[in-house]
Amino acid sequence: MTVTEQQGKATANYLNVDLEIRSRSDLQPLADAVADRLFVLHIGKVAGSFFLSLEVLCLPGGPDAAIKQLGRVMSRLPAPARRLWTGARDRVFDIGIEATVGSTTLALALEPETVKLVGRLKARIALTVYPRNTRRRRLTKRRGK
Repeated sequence: MTVTEQQGKATANYLNVDLEIRSRSDLQPLADAVADRLFVLHIGKVAGSFFLSLEVLCLPGGPDAAIKQLGRVMSRLPAPARRLWTGARDRVFDIGIEATVGSTTLALALEPETVKLVGRLKARIALTVYPRNTRRRRLTKRRGK
């Protein structure tokens, strides 16, 4: 992944990548299968669907590294967890960006290998832009519990 910034304060900052999975089936066994390698941000029902949100344990340098790490874990799931992954109705690698008040641009570009990995996993890539500082406060509160 390349992150390029012009000199000065960027108008956005890369935060992280969340892997979000939505299913008609309970995703707790999938969360249990990856809990030693990934951080479980949320597991439960959301809007009538089972929802699991995951993140890498330590934040890598950029979206490519995070997506590749998440993808490696999903590629090596044991059979029961693999069935939950493939049976999910939605699998999204969501790149989080925080808006700032800077005057220069932030450019993000994923490597072709990263995009191919996401395609092999039959997942999507999304981009979420959070208002300034709200995402960081939310993560700090959730992880502090």
